[in-house]
Amino acid sequence: MLVSKIVENKGKMVVTVTEKSSVYETVKRLDQTNAGAALVVNEKDELVGIISERDILYKCYKTGKSLDGTNLVKDLMTSADQLIVGKMDDDDAYLMKAMLDKHIRHIPILDGEEIVSIIAIEDVLRAVLESSESEAKLLREYIKNPFGVHAYK
Repeated sequence: MLVSKIVENKGKMVVTVTEKSSVYETVKRLDQTNAGAALVVNEKDELVGIISERDILYKCYKTGKSLDGTNLVKDLMTSADQLIVGKMDDDDAYLMKAMLDKHIRHIPILDGEEIVSIIAIEDVLRAVLESSESEAKLLREYIKNPFGVHAYK
């Protein structure tokens, strides 16, 4: 399934925070929007990174930083130069492989230069399952009637 179809099914939702946002406010925003990651932008609204709930959890743990208002997103985010991005004409297999190879759960999706969505591993799994179920149904129908003739009704 093409990424464009996954985005169509999911919707074009993108949660953003600024690099100067506090980690606490970011966690609050992720909770309010039920999102697992947010894109990080600077004061010029340019993409500078991504921050996920895993970034926050593990980086706070490893560095001893707390979730209070003193710690900033820029200290915990994954920077833009390390981002894996998808395009609308990619397929679900590309996203799945990238997510598995890089151990990530969220990929920003671009339509040209515009960021239109963030695809989560859940969205990819849903698309793969949907495709597999459709293919299995077609194969079952073919096995029952390989010539497409319905002589017995």
